[in-house]
Amino acid sequence: MPEYILQTENLSKKYRLRPTVGLGWRRNQHLLVDDVMGIANRLRNGRGQGQYTTFWALQDVSFEAKEGDVVGIIGRNGAGKSTLLKILSRVTQPTRGRVTIYGRIGSLLEVGTGFHSELTGRENIFISGSIIGMSRAEIKKKFDEIVAFSGVEQFLDTPVKRFSSGMEVRLAFSVAAHLHPQVLLVDEVLAVGDVAFQQKSIAKIREVALDGGTILFISHNMTTVASLCNQAMVLEHGKVVFPLGAVSEAVNYYLSSVVSESRRELEESRQGLAVGPVKITGFTIRGEDGTVVDTLTTGVPTSFTIDYETSYPTPVSDVDFSILIKTLNGELITDLTTRSTSGSLKLTSRTGSVTCKMDKFPLAPGNVSISLQIDRRGEVLDMVNDVFTGTVDSGGRFQSHWRTEALGWVVIDQKWSAS
Repeated sequence: MPEYILQTENLSKKYRLRPTVGLGWRRNQHLLVDDVMGIANRLRNGRGQGQYTTFWALQDVSFEAKEGDVVGIIGRNGAGKSTLLKILSRVTQPTRGRVTIYGRIGSLLEVGTGFHSELTGRENIFISGSIIGMSRAEIKKKFDEIVAFSGVEQFLDTPVKRFSSGMEVRLAFSVAAHLHPQVLLVDEVLAVGDVAFQQKSIAKIREVALDGGTILFISHNMTTVASLCNQAMVLEHGKVVFPLGAVSEAVNYYLSSVVSESRRELEESRQGLAVGPVKITGFTIRGEDGTVVDTLTTGVPTSFTIDYETSYPTPVSDVDFSILIKTLNGELITDLTTRSTSGSLKLTSRTGSVTCKMDKFPLAPGNVSISLQIDRRGEVLDMVNDVFTGTVDSGGRFQSHWRTEALGWVVIDQKWSAS
């Protein structure tokens, strides 16, 4: 066996994006004309592919991993993490660069990858094993262990399309981890499972690594990355900005970059609006363990911190801070404001911060945006729109047996009984 079980050299992936022009039939008309012009240009001069823009999802990513390594791949949404794992698992081909992997690959990407929705859980276990090169006898030998670990025995002969997302993830992870892959690729998808299964999965990942397997692990949970991985790297806009190295240093680099990026995005979000005597200078979200996060999670302790500076002579009273959480369509879900709890604040220094804390973040899974506002005695002093646009993930709270999209906006703690 060579020294490195996985090597990538200058791995890059380019996509061609068409401009968005109009909606409905107008867009289709524009795309048809664009296609015809592209064909005409190719026939005339051998070039011309219509009106496209180029987007590099990955650029010159190089790293190496040995047997037993658990490598954390860290980065904000859109950094190229999932694209990297899709290339390594051969779901998509790189535009340039080279990947060398010695041995079998097991992968757990987004929910449903590798499973046929019309087939049963039992049938999908055999298909998944065959895809990674196992014989039917090998799969049969591991079958009972796979089913027991997944906890879906009762639904094993039910089509996968009837599974909840949590059940599908449990079965997919169990298949990927028990069929002895030399390289195991795990995306953020484990967050869909319940908390107990997440802990069991992390223990299984450690077991695979101790048996000599190599794991590449994507997560926004820095606590999990720090406890599970022995190396980590940070991606940003498709490039390696922190090369593979010490996990603690990679996590610190990532968290500091999240804060810096949020400050830059905050200035862009002002959109030229005039700023009054009190100005928002920063916004930070912290999760369950107090570390900076870029994804919200249902039902866990969460805090929002707004940094400010003022040109008023201090102390200045009657200042109100508001955090407006909206749907992506702009519909207001809730307005977290000092007026409704502690009352207007008195600012005692020229620079400082205010923090809003929740024991359990109450929003249901989905996509939201956050805007900020400061006002005094009815006068708006500063407003920043869409300082955060991102995901609220389930945090393992939802364990229903069947798929459901009707979660609404909030999750209310509740107890049921029958008599």
